[in-house]
Amino acid sequence: MTDERELDDGLAAFDQLGREMAETNRLLRAVRSDQAARNQQEHTLSAEMRAALKQATGASQKALQASQTEIRSSLLWTGLTAFLIVLVAFGGGYFFGQRAGWDTGHADGYQKARNQEAAASWANTPAGQRAYGLDQLGSLDMLALCKGDGWTMERQKGRTVCFPKLDAKGNLSGWYIP
Repeated sequence: MTDERELDDGLAAFDQLGREMAETNRLLRAVRSDQAARNQQEHTLSAEMRAALKQATGASQKALQASQTEIRSSLLWTGLTAFLIVLVAFGGGYFFGQRAGWDTGHADGYQKARNQEAAASWANTPAGQRAYGLDQLGSLDMLALCKGDGWTMERQKGRTVCFPKLDAKGNLSGWYIP
């Protein structure tokens, strides 16, 4: 009877094991089914998200292109406006400066020409020619500034006077005269 009992116990254990395996298989099928459903949902959701992202990207690119076009147009008009303002300011300044130059420029030019004419006519006098000759010899500055060996300056009656004086050897020096 022990063998029968052991056999019955073994069969009961085997049945129990079979039921547990069947339950495990059922649970595994349920998990796989749930996993497949989740995978399908994720795939569908991913495809929807890709489509939505593609649509949003397209819309943002169109908006960006429109704003860039608008910015370029605004910059062009701003640049043209600034150029016209500078052009008008330059033209106005030139016109009004030219008008003021006509009023004062002729008088200044005439006065300069008169001064140059006077200087040229003095240069042609004997005094002017002597001054030019002294300058060519390098003596004009020495004469005008009273600089040279044996010459000294003194103040007399409120004016400067240039005097010759003998040096230590008793020599007297002067300027070259043309």
